[in-house]
Amino acid sequence: MSILRRSFAAALSISFLCVPAVAADHQWDVYANARFGYEICYPADLLTAQPEADNGDGRKFTGTSGAELAVWGGYNVLEQDMDALIDDLADEGADVTYRRAAKDWVVVSGRENGNVFYAKVLLERNAVDGVDIVRAFRLTYPAGEATTYEAMAARLAKCFKPTGQGIDDGLQPLPSGSPQ
Repeated sequence: MSILRRSFAAALSISFLCVPAVAADHQWDVYANARFGYEICYPADLLTAQPEADNGDGRKFTGTSGAELAVWGGYNVLEQDMDALIDDLADEGADVTYRRAAKDWVVVSGRENGNVFYAKVLLERNAVDGVDIVRAFRLTYPAGEATTYEAMAARLAKCFKPTGQGIDDGLQPLPSGSPQ
């Protein structure tokens, strides 16, 4: 092998060693929410699952780097439109740098207080009981950890989905005039 080829091979090998870890390099697990019928994957080697919320709407996952993943579901009883739902994803004063919306989903990301956030909302219009269901996640991480978490945010967005089954499915609204 010529010196030029050996030098190129060595440089190529070193460059692969310097590439940051990608999402596939982590141990992924799945959290499934029974109440609102959704699931999301998460890097279990970086984020530790906290107890599910008492009302069963979601869960938080925390990392030693300061990263946090919050995932939740709820009813859109205020009949908020996508703009209002987006406003709820970013803290006041956040610099929203990316936003993409469709009829039934939205993704938003940006920076706030030295952190990066990435969030996605799925809106199921007129669910079984006539009330829209909102399912959302929000990943927040220190800006200095971007090389680790950017690929993960993309994977979270792809694996976050409704399961089609929730324990509240099939509930019917009370007839008008019924005591509550």
